[in-house]
Amino acid sequence: MIVNAYGIGNDKVLEPIAAGLSAAALPDGSSHLWIDIEKPSPEELRELLVPLGLHLLVLENLLDPASSPLVAPYEGCLFVRFPFLRDEGLEDPGNLCLLILENTLVTVHASSVPALEQLVDDFTSTMRFQSEGIAPVFYHIVDRLIDDDMAAALASARRGQALAEQMEDGANAMPIDELRGLKRRVSRMADTLEEQRLCVANLQAAEMEFLDAKGLHLHFRDTLAHLEYAFTSTVRQQTHLSELYQQHVLNLQDRTNRRLKILTILSSIFMPLTLITGIYGMNFRHMPELQWTYAYPAVIAAMLVIASLLLWNFYRRGWFD
Repeated sequence: MIVNAYGIGNDKVLEPIAAGLSAAALPDGSSHLWIDIEKPSPEELRELLVPLGLHLLVLENLLDPASSPLVAPYEGCLFVRFPFLRDEGLEDPGNLCLLILENTLVTVHASSVPALEQLVDDFTSTMRFQSEGIAPVFYHIVDRLIDDDMAAALASARRGQALAEQMEDGANAMPIDELRGLKRRVSRMADTLEEQRLCVANLQAAEMEFLDAKGLHLHFRDTLAHLEYAFTSTVRQQTHLSELYQQHVLNLQDRTNRRLKILTILSSIFMPLTLITGIYGMNFRHMPELQWTYAYPAVIAAMLVIASLLLWNFYRRGWFD
């Protein structure tokens, strides 16, 4: 388990402090606390959160492996399970659990979250929150997760466009595995963005005495608009990638049909030649052509003429187009 703690004081920046879940851990000038917990075991998590006096359902939600989003207000606490996209190599989306208390924010996640790491780097060095308290930290965490997912959506759109251009250029080797992987990625992305949209909509309606939700409504409204755009983009990408896949299948079918057409032409040409060969391969005693001096070259010439006539006929009818 990895635990990081940050004080949030009047200077509106994050100040790393010794990990702890009580106000006694706060440095001078800090009035709020953010505790980030990574890769905890159930026993470690229970032991760590005992000082907060949380509702039993909060602990159950934290330990619940379900991937569904959740915004649940409890007495003295708001619980949020927020989905986000993980690295491309990881199949399933991740979940970030957030506990918002009066002067404490707790985040719990099973794997590293680059958005949180970047947020800490920014607000301990160059950036400041727009207001004091837990609310702006909470909003920036949600906003960073959504921004990362939107960046992933734009990156997948560029990859899809590159695949489309590659197909239009007539590339012989279509990276079908990349296309399938991108389809799966975009499908997971659309599901995650839809769940995020549900979470943000529920957060807009959340009313907590200690959380200045009214001050965040304007920000969440803009965030919801961004999510709507990103979700619409992923839906378009799903349609586009499905069309690319269908086009790839049609190209394969067309290539197969062309090969079958060539085989059909060759079979049609060699069928009469095979018939002639079969006739003169029979071991009958009385076959006058066998005694003729020019029989062999005459039969070869006849076979060449027949093959040439068939080839000319197929060409005239457009079989080679």
